[in-house]
Amino acid sequence: MTLDEPQEITLICQDGVKLAGRRWIRKNGNEKETRVLCLHGWMDNCFTFNRLADGLLRKIPSSTGLDIVALDLPGHGLSSHKSLDGPSVVLADFVYYMYDALQSLNWETANLTVVGHSMGSSVALMFAAAFPLGKLIMLDSLGPQTKPADEISKSVLAHIKARIQGKPPSSVYPDLDTAIETRCLTATVFPGNQYISRETAKALVERASIIREDGQLEFLHDQRLKWPSLLVLTDAQLDQLYMDVASHPTETCLLTAQDGMPFPPDSISRIRELLQPKVVESLPGSHHFHADPDTADAVVDTIVSFIS
Repeated sequence: MTLDEPQEITLICQDGVKLAGRRWIRKNGNEKETRVLCLHGWMDNCFTFNRLADGLLRKIPSSTGLDIVALDLPGHGLSSHKSLDGPSVVLADFVYYMYDALQSLNWETANLTVVGHSMGSSVALMFAAAFPLGKLIMLDSLGPQTKPADEISKSVLAHIKARIQGKPPSSVYPDLDTAIETRCLTATVFPGNQYISRETAKALVERASIIREDGQLEFLHDQRLKWPSLLVLTDAQLDQLYMDVASHPTETCLLTAQDGMPFPPDSISRIRELLQPKVVESLPGSHHFHADPDTADAVVDTIVSFIS
């Protein structure tokens, strides 16, 4: 058995977009292998899965080969930005890039495990509705955000107004510590009692930034990701996604964080009824419970039990 350190990878998509990421490979001398694709949340990057990947390598029996890939979605981390005509429909675009990445990896979907965190979970859910997966693991997300049908036109208007104003300026900070402190503070403004550990914030910032010639730190994110989405799903459309995934042989696991997104009880009931997940658990921690050092082990243990 060999245990490789994470390797930086680059996948070139059909439209020329470069997808960066990390890959962990454990060979065990036979053909039995578990393949795992990890998709991060909005304005995060593949480093959010460093601790999770290490945990899977430690806790999944060595008799099982492992191939884990965590991607930087377009406009995030070290991946390239889309051309000037986008992104306008972010989730739909990312579903395409997920498909393109799997083609580049030569991975079939039927036996694939996909771990999605937050926005990455929404991407994975939409993909799984069209392409059956082996297993789908959703971390602190119930899927794409929805709006009432009579508010869809407002989303279109908000997107057009933002797009006319142009690309927002990049975020710049005087040094790494200030950027990390800001990232930690940003987590607290989201709904609920959210927070992020300094260790996790540091990893995410370092992956997604450069030090300029003047010594200041500049984020690499495509700032157009801050534009409001052009298209937003309704509750009925999200329900249909749940039912489409449930109609496939895909096994699903829903893990929420006790101090993460404050999901309404009726939304939890709806996903239980329509998606019919095999596992539903609320675990200690906040929105990045899979990445924060004090809470990641519980997430890893639950995932290992689910996929074993």
